[in-house]
Amino acid sequence: MTTRDGESIAGMYETAVGDANPVAMLLRRYLPGRGSVFGAAAFSTVVFRVSKLVPPYLLGATVDAFFTGEPGSLSVALIPQRWIPPTVRGQFALAMGLFVAVALWTRVAEGVQTVTWRWFQQSVVHDLRRDAFDAAQRLDVAFFESEQTGDVTSVLTNDVNQLETLLNDGIQRTVELTAFFLGLIAVMCWLHWQLTLVVLAFAPPTVGVLVIYKRVVEPKYGERQWAVGQLNAHVQNAVTGAETVKAFANEDRERAALTERSRTYWRIDWGAAKVTALLGGLRGLVANAAYVTVMVVGGWWALFGPPFGVGAPLSAGTFVTFYFYASMFVGQSNRVGQLVDTYADAAASARRVFGLLHYPSSVADADDATTLDAVDGRVTARGVTFAYPDADEPALRDVDFAVEPDDFVGLVGPTGAGKSTVLKLLLRFYDPDSGRITVDGVDLTRVTTESLRDAVGYVSQDPFLFDATVRENIAYGTDVDDAAVEAAAKRARAREFVTALPDGYDTEVGERGVKLSGGQRQRIAIARAIVRDPDILVLDEATSHVDNRTELLVQESLAAIAEHRTTFVVAHRLSTVRDADQILVFDEGQIVERGTHAELVERDGLYADLWCVHVGATGSPPDAAVESGPG
Repeated sequence: MTTRDGESIAGMYETAVGDANPVAMLLRRYLPGRGSVFGAAAFSTVVFRVSKLVPPYLLGATVDAFFTGEPGSLSVALIPQRWIPPTVRGQFALAMGLFVAVALWTRVAEGVQTVTWRWFQQSVVHDLRRDAFDAAQRLDVAFFESEQTGDVTSVLTNDVNQLETLLNDGIQRTVELTAFFLGLIAVMCWLHWQLTLVVLAFAPPTVGVLVIYKRVVEPKYGERQWAVGQLNAHVQNAVTGAETVKAFANEDRERAALTERSRTYWRIDWGAAKVTALLGGLRGLVANAAYVTVMVVGGWWALFGPPFGVGAPLSAGTFVTFYFYASMFVGQSNRVGQLVDTYADAAASARRVFGLLHYPSSVADADDATTLDAVDGRVTARGVTFAYPDADEPALRDVDFAVEPDDFVGLVGPTGAGKSTVLKLLLRFYDPDSGRITVDGVDLTRVTTESLRDAVGYVSQDPFLFDATVRENIAYGTDVDDAAVEAAAKRARAREFVTALPDGYDTEVGERGVKLSGGQRQRIAIARAIVRDPDILVLDEATSHVDNRTELLVQESLAAIAEHRTTFVVAHRLSTVRDADQILVFDEGQIVERGTHAELVERDGLYADLWCVHVGATGSPPDAAVESGPG
């Protein structure tokens, strides 16, 4: 099974879960286990928002009691009249005390709201970020060979951060606005239901604008996140390959490519901004129309009585309260627009994050997979055929071989012959399309990938070093002590140059090992494989970046470390595998020769031609005997 052709991370969301709401999926996945904290956060938010409705009501009651009605006629809901002082001074003091008490209570509720929401938000983001990273770690090698890693990086950073914004602002604001509007409508209806109907008359057009806004803007945010991924991928490639860019004087070309991607992002973002501005302005117009209408109708009602003599009178204090409520209604209506904007942006990011979480693995462990223990190192291939995703021709055709424990096996042949592909199948980066590979008689598809890769030490032709110390790179993935690290470095012929570094084994190697030469990086990678003490050792062009002197040293090291383990070596320099127990000669995806060095030279076939080229015994190579390389 190969990686899905052209299946984007966001596209995988629709493939896996259809048209399910991605934000709802986020809550369903991460709300369980956090219900009590979410409930406390939501309750404190309701208390906070409802408390904000009290001051305008108190102000209206104060206006009616001290400025427009009979002095000393203060009446406050929920406070029995017998508790209200009979004097004007006493009532004024009570009113001011209530203002202060509500202000303090509001601040307390706000503090509790802030703390509980932050705990909920960060705990969810922590798990989300970890799950997304785990999903990226589970992606097959096939994915990274066919997709841009910058797009994955964009999901792990930009999209996860966008969902953090949703949790920080969106969900909390949803609870806030729901509590606010329900509380506001209830209080307004209680105070003056007729004027409340005037305000609510503007709700349908407001909702209509928001629905249109969501349907139009959300797809544009999806396009924008895709453009960000493309932009990040190019930047990552240009920065990672800075040395090559400079060597080919391609700065202007890279700048032009970046400009093109940046313009694409700019165009998409500008399109979203125009729609946002247009519909946002329309939304604001509707909200302000509601505000103005309430002021006009309410003012007329307070001054001249109900229109047509129908309806309850409106006191000056109640009008003042409605004035503030209308102002709050307009302001919070605009926040609804911002909330829809946040959800639209987050929905696009959630699709990409959950697309990553649901991305299928083509080499997933079988349900009944067993652990590969006590490996002897007997490796066989039977009828193995394999083609890379989107490839027109198979990389391997009906490959058979048998390797006994502790054998040293060389794989040689022209570029693209299939040598490195065999190693990728052995490491189970891919599964064969047909046939099977076994270790100690067990099909690799029936064992866990973790136990398989624990048993195999791997050195690639372009080893990756982490931005850490020499010691940390050699010990990567193990708990070995310093003595084991230094012993591995010695066996890889790395100790001499490591001890000459400024800080020895504690020297920082830089990003991708940029502070070391190619040969030094290669020997660190070999030491990293040695320190794991694997049962099977796999080296893909492991001496391709070392000079002749170092190659001789590494060959001595390989002979020593291969003595008690099965070893596969893809060789660019045939001298590396001259003493191999068995040499497999590949050409066009098939094994065309096999045997020892002496047997193959005597046979005078492809290997003999390659050997002649290697030792300089012929003036020009035959057509088949091109330089041996990865394949």
